[in-house]
Amino acid sequence: MINVSGILSRRGVKHRPSWHLVFEWEDEISRVLGIPIRAPWRVGWGVRSLLRRVGAKCPRRDLPVLEFVMIATADNRGRYGHRSVPWIIDYFLPDSDIPAFLRSTALCPYVLISSREAYERLIAHGASPEKYRHLPLSLPDRYRLDPDAPMHKDIDLALVGRPSEVLLDFARRYVDEHPGLNVVVKGPKRGGHMWVYDLGGNPVADVDSREDYLALLRRSRLFLYSTPGVDDGKPTGGFSQVTPRLLEALACGCLPLMRYPDNPDTRWYDLPALCPSIDTYEQFVREADRALSAPADLHAIAEYLAPRYTSAVISNL
Repeated sequence: MINVSGILSRRGVKHRPSWHLVFEWEDEISRVLGIPIRAPWRVGWGVRSLLRRVGAKCPRRDLPVLEFVMIATADNRGRYGHRSVPWIIDYFLPDSDIPAFLRSTALCPYVLISSREAYERLIAHGASPEKYRHLPLSLPDRYRLDPDAPMHKDIDLALVGRPSEVLLDFARRYVDEHPGLNVVVKGPKRGGHMWVYDLGGNPVADVDSREDYLALLRRSRLFLYSTPGVDDGKPTGGFSQVTPRLLEALACGCLPLMRYPDNPDTRWYDLPALCPSIDTYEQFVREADRALSAPADLHAIAEYLAPRYTSAVISNL
C-alpha cells in the first residue's frame, strides 16, 4: 500500500485538452481515497521548482503527494522530490537516459509508470521493483458502461481522432466499396468549433469538447485505433503504449479496428481479445464486415472494462 496525503494538480496552470482526462483521474482518485487536491497557480509551481533546483527542500508533509507527469524526462527539472509520488503518463526515453532518470527520481519514495513496456525496461536496467511500480492508465468511473442501457447507433464509422494513416487508407477504400455506409469525417470549423460532416458535406455534430466527442462515439459502431508511434510518425522512441482513448470508445459501445505491435503493454491490455492487429486491406474488410454484421456484445465489453476503471486500478495503489 502506498499512502499519499493528497494530489498535487496542474489544473491551475494546464489548459490543453490533453490534460482534461488527467484532471478527471485526479477527481476520481480524490473521491475514492478521500484525499484532497491541491492546485497551486503558476507562481506556486515556479517557487516550488526553483527551491528544488537549488537543492532546497519544499515544506515537509507527513505523507507524500501524488502528481501526474505528462512526459518523462531524464532531468526532472525540479518537478518532484522527496515527498513526491510521480505517476508518469508518457515514457519515451532511450535506454541511454535511464541512469539519469533513475538519479532524477532517487528522492521519490515511489515512482508509478503507466506503460508496462517502459516499466519492464526500467526493471531490466536496475530499477527497484519495490520503488518503481506499474500502474496502468484507466477510464474514469463516470464513463462506466451500462450494458443494459439502450444505445442509438446511427453512424457506421466516424473518422475522427488520431488513427494511423494505414487504417485511414483502408477505411476510405472500404467506404468507397460500401456506398450505403453512414460515415462522418472531420471538416471545417463552425463558429470556432470542430465539426464532423457526412460524405455529402452536411454538418452532423459539434465535436469541439470532450463531451461532444464522446457523444459522437456513442452514436458510432466502428472505431479506428492505433497505439502511438504506429504509422503516425510520433517520436515515441520505439515505445507503443495503449491509451485511454481505446477504453473511451469501448465504453461508448464502439467496436475497434486496430493496429498495434506485440509488446508488454498491448499484451497487458489483451488487445488480441478485442481485435487482431490489421496489416492488410483484406484483414480490414473481414474485421469491418464482422463488426457491422451484428450489434456489439455490450456485456462482454463491460466485463473487459471492469478492471480498467480508475477506481479498480487505484485499488492497487
